[in-house]
Amino acid sequence: MVQKKDRHKVLIIDDEMQMRFYLMTLVKSLGFDPVLAKDGVQGLDILTRIKPAAIILDIMMPEKGGALVYQELVGHPEFKTIPIVFFSGVDRKAFFHYIKMLNVNLEHDIPEPAVFVAKDADSEYLKRVIKKSVVGNGIESK
Repeated sequence: MVQKKDRHKVLIIDDEMQMRFYLMTLVKSLGFDPVLAKDGVQGLDILTRIKPAAIILDIMMPEKGGALVYQELVGHPEFKTIPIVFFSGVDRKAFFHYIKMLNVNLEHDIPEPAVFVAKDADSEYLKRVIKKSVVGNGIESK
């Protein structure tokens, strides 16, 4: 059995309490340790203290939304290698279009996210995505 201190941490950044609880339950069921943040500001603050194996990131949040958090993560040498699972109710095409629009005014383009899962996705699929992100196998957006 893996000791708790040796388990992978997964940072969950979502403003909805029920969604954080749902994601926490899924992450625990996979044997990982969830770390919860209620918005992007708190999530980025937590990243100064821990290095999670993966991040589950909502897009629409107060204070600092997921797109701005993502922009900071991919531009930060220490954080840009952490796998990110976007988990959102925002339409995938609309979000990817938003990323393209952000890139119009940026010196260095923000890459399209590798993993995007709709909030209405099947829980078993989401668990597979989280597990593959943590263990490094990657997975395509759905």
